[in-house]
Amino acid sequence: MKEWWQSFFVPITGEIMFSSKTDTSGSEVDQILQMSHPKKGGKILDLACGSGRHSILFSKKGFLTTGLDYSKFYLNDARKASKKERQRIDFIQGDMKNIKSHFKPNTFDLVVSLYNSFGYFKKRSADSQMLREVYRVLKPGGKFIINTLNAGSVKAKLKSSISSGREPIKNVFMIDAARFEPDQKKILCEWVIIDTRMTKTKLFRGKFEQNVYTHTELKALLKATGFKVKIVWGLLPGGKFEPNKTWHQTILVEKPVRSL
Repeated sequence: MKEWWQSFFVPITGEIMFSSKTDTSGSEVDQILQMSHPKKGGKILDLACGSGRHSILFSKKGFLTTGLDYSKFYLNDARKASKKERQRIDFIQGDMKNIKSHFKPNTFDLVVSLYNSFGYFKKRSADSQMLREVYRVLKPGGKFIINTLNAGSVKAKLKSSISSGREPIKNVFMIDAARFEPDQKKILCEWVIIDTRMTKTKLFRGKFEQNVYTHTELKALLKATGFKVKIVWGLLPGGKFEPNKTWHQTILVEKPVRSL
């Protein structure tokens, strides 16, 4: 049986998610590089790269960049955008919890999981598996930056279910409903999108769920994988992290250099 992330990420959801983020992509990439200090010309893996907005900027700054995503729609957009920008980027279609067939151990200097792309799997054990895959493909001394929801804030803001309507793009209307399930430690959401831009109105209905972790839980999970926690902040492209207030948590960790 397919999981939600295998069918949710289609052109209309991508348009809504990414169209408002274009202006912040540059500052996000600048902060990531400032925090992680990858070597000049190093290799970067952008997990759940979407339409490639970060990947293209990493490439423009001289890094050998690879983007991986499950959505063929988004990868198609990413390839078109990188070609337009004259950037040579390897975009790969795959499942980020199982990337052994794509990458050898100790390949990348920096791996990033940005814009809340962690916790999508039905079982929390698969989140741990994804982190182990990241650890495997990082070079010793390599860095990993993860940006995801902060359960402390989620619990506070979703004490009861919420539902809101908005027009994220002109003539595209949506209802966004969300609730938190404390027993499952998941956020459950449903989008109803009505696209009236064409002669024939289009309707999209989609549900998604996400495992959420408190700051303490996520750091413990990263440490259990073998990482060393180095830097913590809130939203990209910056800001102080507060455990029960900041909606996102961003953590930079390092794969230790093993002594012989």
